[in-house]
Amino acid sequence: MDEREIVDEFVAESCDHLANIESQLLAIEANGATIDVELVNTVFRAVHSIKGTAGFLQLNTIQDLSHEMETVLNLIRNRELVPNSGITDVLLRAADTLRSLVENVDHSSEVDVSHHVAELQAIAAGQLPAAPAAPTTTQPEQTLDLVQTFVDEAASEPAPAPEQTQAQATSEPANDTADRSSVVVKTTGHTPAVEANIRVSVRVLDHLMNLAGELVLSRNQLLQTVGTKNSGNLDSISARLNQVTSEIQEAVMQTRLQVVETVFSKFPRVVRDLCNTLGKQCDLVVEGEDVELDKSIIEAIGDPLTHLIRNAVDHGLESPEERIASGKSPKGKILLKAFHQAGKVHMVVRDDGAGIDVAKLKQKAIANGIITAEQAHEMGERESLRLIFRPGFSTANELTNISGRGVGMDVVRTNIERLGGTVDVDSHVGQGTAVNLTLPLTLAIIPSLIVRCGSGRFAIPQASISELVRVRAAERAEKLQRVNGAEVLRLRGNLLPLVRLSSALSLKMAILSGAVDQPETTTNTNIIVVESGHLRYGLIVDALHDSEEIVVKPMGKNMKDCRCFAGATILGDGQVALILDVAGLATQASLSIHEDKERSESADAAAATADDSQAMLLFTNAPTEQFAVPMGLISRLERIRADQIDAVGGQEVLQYRGASLTLMSLENHLRALPRPEQQRLYVIVFRVGTREIGLIVPQLTDIRSVSTDIDTSTFREPGVTGSVVIDGRVTRLLDLLELTRSAHAEWFYETSLSASHEATTPMSPHLGSSDEPSKQKTILLAEDSSFFRKQLTGFLEADGYRVLACEDGQVAWDVLCHPGKPCDLIVTDLEMPNLDGFGLTERVRKTPSICHLPIIAVTSLASDEDVEHGRRVGVDEYHVKLDRERLMASVAARLRLAAQEAEADAETTGRTT
Repeated sequence: MDEREIVDEFVAESCDHLANIESQLLAIEANGATIDVELVNTVFRAVHSIKGTAGFLQLNTIQDLSHEMETVLNLIRNRELVPNSGITDVLLRAADTLRSLVENVDHSSEVDVSHHVAELQAIAAGQLPAAPAAPTTTQPEQTLDLVQTFVDEAASEPAPAPEQTQAQATSEPANDTADRSSVVVKTTGHTPAVEANIRVSVRVLDHLMNLAGELVLSRNQLLQTVGTKNSGNLDSISARLNQVTSEIQEAVMQTRLQVVETVFSKFPRVVRDLCNTLGKQCDLVVEGEDVELDKSIIEAIGDPLTHLIRNAVDHGLESPEERIASGKSPKGKILLKAFHQAGKVHMVVRDDGAGIDVAKLKQKAIANGIITAEQAHEMGERESLRLIFRPGFSTANELTNISGRGVGMDVVRTNIERLGGTVDVDSHVGQGTAVNLTLPLTLAIIPSLIVRCGSGRFAIPQASISELVRVRAAERAEKLQRVNGAEVLRLRGNLLPLVRLSSALSLKMAILSGAVDQPETTTNTNIIVVESGHLRYGLIVDALHDSEEIVVKPMGKNMKDCRCFAGATILGDGQVALILDVAGLATQASLSIHEDKERSESADAAAATADDSQAMLLFTNAPTEQFAVPMGLISRLERIRADQIDAVGGQEVLQYRGASLTLMSLENHLRALPRPEQQRLYVIVFRVGTREIGLIVPQLTDIRSVSTDIDTSTFREPGVTGSVVIDGRVTRLLDLLELTRSAHAEWFYETSLSASHEATTPMSPHLGSSDEPSKQKTILLAEDSSFFRKQLTGFLEADGYRVLACEDGQVAWDVLCHPGKPCDLIVTDLEMPNLDGFGLTERVRKTPSICHLPIIAVTSLASDEDVEHGRRVGVDEYHVKLDRERLMASVAARLRLAAQEAEADAETTGRTT
């Protein structure tokens, strides 16, 4: 090898030796007087190897510095010296400088390391530093700046000619702990060698060589086929080429993957030095170091993670005195974690510090002119926390060399989004703060869905796609609605904000493709549900094409500032397609309903966690009066014209799907103001037995999770269960069954009569289900929430069952023990005072006379552990509150099964007799 190759080989090997020296020195310090000789030997051998090769290459500065480090390490391994924080600081600073010298080897001899040599010699002579003399975090930066100065001054020197990429086996000394089944792939030139080296397994290279051979064979077959004009083999050759190309692509991507440990390994040092500087105590817990990412992403996330770690120590953690005063351990904890999920890599930086005070955050933002007082008042908690990502925003009270310069979190977000990732923050006062990063696995080749909008085609990364929804033209009025002026999709009981791609791109797309909004009178609506961090919305496009693995190309400089696009690609037919940025599109479209939903979530979080909650559809009849209906009662929503409503015999009806749908207006049956006259109305369609009824609703407001801890007295009347305050507005909760009963008592006469006499006649043909057992069955209901107890009772009675409602598990057990009150099935909550649903189930299963009863749990406990616990004690079915149709189907099925089993037992007994 010539001299250049030898030097590059030295740089690569030395960087390997120094890769873990920081964490090793910190581990030596942590052991204190209990010296781990083998660990010290590992560091000693690494420095000794660098010293020997540097002497051979006449790199005297590197040789001198490593020699002095070697002397101190030798004293430690011989137990002649016990390392304290001062000694460790000196060794860490020397190691930083040694790494800088190696990475800039051509200019290493021009750097003055005399201060490091003097410190190390003083330690060897017995002059031990007691504590860090100055913040150590600035030293590595000073050394790097010094080296960079020499590099800049030498920029006019002729650069060596770039060498071709080559793979060369490393010559590993006997003390090297690296995996011997690896090589160093080097793309050397005038750039630092450390940036050009990737360790690749020999197995991967062998696989690539085999695939290259397969590619050559396929190429030869293709050339022969084309030359002979024999098209019969083209299909098989194309399939083989496709397979080989895919395997090569996968293998090449494997060569670029690196573990995040290469980034994570530097943070124990960062945390240690910051704690020494700030007088704080902290444990850094690192998880997921073996998670792999593309090398380009690994190199790009170092700075954002450093910002987050420094902020966690400086802003997040309190001083030991403050932590003790608040009842915490004096030593804080920071978690740095990486893990795979849904085809992406997630990273979390979480501290157990003071958390972020949203009120103070808003005050600071107002004082800095970032938002107005009105905007602050409208902001929910999550939106307020995102203020920390605004440029120039800082919560620091004073400027330091650690934080408070008005840059940091905005840089983090910019850098992460540039990589195609997202960043979000979650914080609770007194408990701590968590920053969540989401990153793609690679930036080079990504699977994507190709869509069309107008005459243009666009690519959406599949990692951002949650699901595809196609709304038929006949269902558009039902499923596509507007709330607060924003278009939404009603999807499985939730309102999903929508973005029309043509509108979001506006003139930009018109210039690119001449696209215009397509009429949707007869065609289906294609909606792609996308996710980016906590953001979730539906993207409306004109058409869906095939999925493709696309090669990402950078945008031209004239479009780099357009946040709607993340890049471009060339499709299989040679056409260019722009890659959509999901987060950027949401920003462009200003998803106000998303923020409204966040406000509702933050406002209701405490109530939802403190007690049972129920998803409610909120609406107004008159603009000043708000009402709520449980989502579980609603079959569907219809949007109609006011002139479609007919009045027949004093009853409002709607000619609907070939039949007449009976309508009700709140002002006709409740103490409610009349609805305003308007051309368009909504109809809430719900079911009582087999009959469908519609409730006229002028204006939908939102879907919210509402606490069931309600006021059941102030506004109580037939049809109104009670009231609750939502966003400062008194909201009346409707009981649709009771409302229907008060409006149409004649529908319930036969069922009420049979129930009062406990008759065994068939149920009402209007309200009963045709596949129900003919004999009226009795359901024992155990539910401590008055809201849910009333709601479940209404469900069951509407289907013709007799209900024994009990406010507690103990009361239900007492009823079961009473011989005069038999039942056919038990529906029970699990969380109840005195006797919970688990205990009630266990007692039933241990009692021979009633152990056969079917038991259905209806609860808000939805974890796998709770489900398994329920099944273990004997619960037959487990329902999370509250899906009426599913529950009623289960009740009917369980009763039918119990009847069949009883009949079979009777036959068996008869034959035996």
